[in-house]
Amino acid sequence: MTHLKTSLLLALSLITLQCSAQKKKPENKDKTAVSTTANRLNIQKIELEEMTRGSRRMVTITPTNKIVEINRQVKNEKMSAAEWNAIINQLSAEKLSGLGSYKSPTTKRFYDGAFSADLKITAGGKVYNSQSFDSGTPPKEFAELYFAVAKNFKEK
Repeated sequence: MTHLKTSLLLALSLITLQCSAQKKKPENKDKTAVSTTANRLNIQKIELEEMTRGSRRMVTITPTNKIVEINRQVKNEKMSAAEWNAIINQLSAEKLSGLGSYKSPTTKRFYDGAFSADLKITAGGKVYNSQSFDSGTPPKEFAELYFAVAKNFKEK
């Protein structure tokens, strides 16, 4: 009887050790996680360029980096995963594929009444370009994305 108890205790100990060895380590939440939207669409880069006579500003955003250029003054920063995900979550496959077909609601850029803006998104090795539109007045189909990217001009 004692031999049976010892064998049972030893077997239970081995099973417990095996199970605890297979437990996963907790994941670090601070890693540069990429949202499921970015994974699905394979977004690699977003560029917003705005210009008028004598002035140019551009933001280039990747999952890990943000470059803001205003009149040849460049500021390079790390991109947080939360900020990247907030921007990427404004996109869908439909918005991406239709990016070049959305019409500008205003035409102030034709007489220097506004910066002329262009949005370019690189996804899956393919580049999607918008039609030119007035800065601050993007087509409604990607207005939220535009404002999420354009706010970087004000942070400089």
